[in-house]
Amino acid sequence: MNRVIGIVGGLGPHAHIELERRLLAAVAEPGGDQTYPEWVVSSIPQTPDRTAALLEGGPSPLPWLVRSLERLAVCCDFAVIACVTAHAFLAEARAQVSLPVLDLVEVTLRAAAELSASPGRIGVLATTGALRSGIYARGLQRVAPHLELLSLLDLPEGEDLQEELLMRPVYGPLRGGRRLRGGVKSGGDRDPETGVSHHDTFAAAVRRLAAAGATCVVTGCTEIPIALGRDPVDGISLLDPLDLAARAAVRIARGELPLP
Repeated sequence: MNRVIGIVGGLGPHAHIELERRLLAAVAEPGGDQTYPEWVVSSIPQTPDRTAALLEGGPSPLPWLVRSLERLAVCCDFAVIACVTAHAFLAEARAQVSLPVLDLVEVTLRAAAELSASPGRIGVLATTGALRSGIYARGLQRVAPHLELLSLLDLPEGEDLQEELLMRPVYGPLRGGRRLRGGVKSGGDRDPETGVSHHDTFAAAVRRLAAAGATCVVTGCTEIPIALGRDPVDGISLLDPLDLAARAAVRIARGELPLP
């Protein structure tokens, strides 16, 4: 390993820990401690919520993202941001910091394109902020413009499905304009009101996309695989951005792939 990986974490607090687990798992044949990659984490949990910034005019997370990247630039060769929705701010962050940053969205869509016949549909489970920002649509235009994206928002009653099957298990139930605790972001494994496991809710979302023609599904919020896992749901392959990014990061650290 001759390149140091930087991790922008705290977005939410569990995601970068999951990325670290995936980095360890990406070393196929470890030969001892010294065969694992070197990495440094900058975790700032106070970073404003990315979806709130994109949809509700909340504070921008950009200054916090730049702060982490500047920290990492001192000692790292490239960085991975452990939040997909934060990639809506990636171009602005790159313009302010010279540290190369791996694009989780692009890495994931390249893997999805390899699994999908042309023409075909790629299912995407992602926060409303990520979907509305267009990061997946723009990424697909760069990577595989012959394919079509399909999210819960594209289905009949899509707004309701997106809330119940994605936003609620990620963030917690919405009551009086505020989110209750109990979502995956706060460490919950089931709905605090209904008792339904977040695994089952996310699996239901995958089935909805598959029924609408998706041949694979991107679990495009970094908290989803924490509850859902990575095994296929009813034969539908799941693509985890953190897992794919970890594999790419290890290869970059080894010098097998160029810097992003």
